[in-house]
Amino acid sequence: MKRTASVVLAALNLLPLLAGCRAESDPETEAVSAPAVEEADSLPAGEEETSGQYEVRDELPEGLDFKGESMRILHCDWDITTKEIYVEEDDGEILNSAIYARNALVQDRLNLKIVPTSSADQQETLRHSVTSAYDEFDLCGGYRYYAMSMATEGILRNLYHIDYVDTSKPWWAKSFVEAATVGDKRFFLSGDGALSMLYQMGVMFVDYPLYELYIGEIPDLYQLVLDGGWTLDQLSSMAEQVYEDRNGNGKRDMDDAYGYSSQTYAALDFMVTAADIHWSETDADGDPQFCINNERTANFVERLYRLLYENKGAYAATFDNGRMSAVAIQFPEDRMMFMQKPAATAEMLRDMESDYAIIPCPKYDEAQAEYKTCVHDGMTAFCVPVTNDKHWEMTGAFMEAFFSESWRTVTDVYYETLLKQKYARDPVAAEMLDITKRGVSFDFVLLHSNALGDCVHMIREIITEGSYDFASAWAGREKSLEKSLRNLVKLYREAE
Repeated sequence: MKRTASVVLAALNLLPLLAGCRAESDPETEAVSAPAVEEADSLPAGEEETSGQYEVRDELPEGLDFKGESMRILHCDWDITTKEIYVEEDDGEILNSAIYARNALVQDRLNLKIVPTSSADQQETLRHSVTSAYDEFDLCGGYRYYAMSMATEGILRNLYHIDYVDTSKPWWAKSFVEAATVGDKRFFLSGDGALSMLYQMGVMFVDYPLYELYIGEIPDLYQLVLDGGWTLDQLSSMAEQVYEDRNGNGKRDMDDAYGYSSQTYAALDFMVTAADIHWSETDADGDPQFCINNERTANFVERLYRLLYENKGAYAATFDNGRMSAVAIQFPEDRMMFMQKPAATAEMLRDMESDYAIIPCPKYDEAQAEYKTCVHDGMTAFCVPVTNDKHWEMTGAFMEAFFSESWRTVTDVYYETLLKQKYARDPVAAEMLDITKRGVSFDFVLLHSNALGDCVHMIREIITEGSYDFASAWAGREKSLEKSLRNLVKLYREAE
């Protein structure tokens, strides 16, 4: 291997960062200077580029001028969530250059100055700022899992009618926008301005050597995906064919090679969404209601359990067997054929000697119309504090320009150039990533799990405990969860 297993393990385990933004805040404020931007870099309203899928333009009016005002943005201090907002200089690295150029263009176009403030816990920083009546921030990029609980605290402005923001445009994540809206109340937005959304998309990595040795040709797997036949049953059938006692001790342990291995914690969330399992749906009045307790969910949980615990080619890494982190080194050592991880894992696998494929996580069955994609809850969700009054118009214009330009340039560089061409090992993997991005899916309960007793963790918790009895687990919490959801929706409706 070109890098040691310990280095790979450390790199892969950085991705979830479930508590990476929960330490005490130590904000630092810095103005990002904007170099001169050539007029050719920004087309007049109504004109379109001819660069394929990225030719759509925003509809901001010409001549917006905010007189050099500061656009004060609070953000998580994790590296990628900082990079979402700004980089200090154009150091020649392709993604950094794109981010720097985007900011220069947006600042020049609107005549404003991006002033970022990083915080290890941006939610608490924002709460303290607002409750102290400080007018410190115009926009906050929050860690989604924790941030969404602020929606009903009376500290955020309603973004449903914010000037200039057009959520029908492709730079806004449509599923997120719909899931974060109750009636005419919407306190969070996300989309291509959040690189973390792309980083955190759940995908399936496939080890070439094991697949070609036991199953067949990788192009046939790609065709299976394109034909809509990549399902949980296919994963189970293929995984069952792969097992090698690599250490020769006669025991099934994590030093052996498997068709599929997964830790039974956060990684399983990718499989739930991929199977088009919904926690909630909107009723006739536009209110979210639980819809998770059904035959499809019960069947899925049992099948996932049997894959992990009863399939001879699979290994469940649990807290009990002390192997929750060991999964990360199996794949780069060619000891795991299938592995579900965030898309950004491809960056961490750049030095893996063997080739690998990237495909969507499997569907529930072939009747499922589309592949669905879970985005890890560490992605960024953007909100505006109620203390932002004098910069309200500027904030709307900035968000539309920032997300629009991010979609056209930064996403293009990260997704098209880096993720597809530099990290993915073949051109068809790029098409697989397109399918994955199109399938990004959210619902209201999924977004607000932290305010609902972490209910969306229920499936992973049941399987971690070695069970598949979802109905019993749901019955034990149904009344309290439904009451909590009613109260949450009521607070949304009553929020100003």
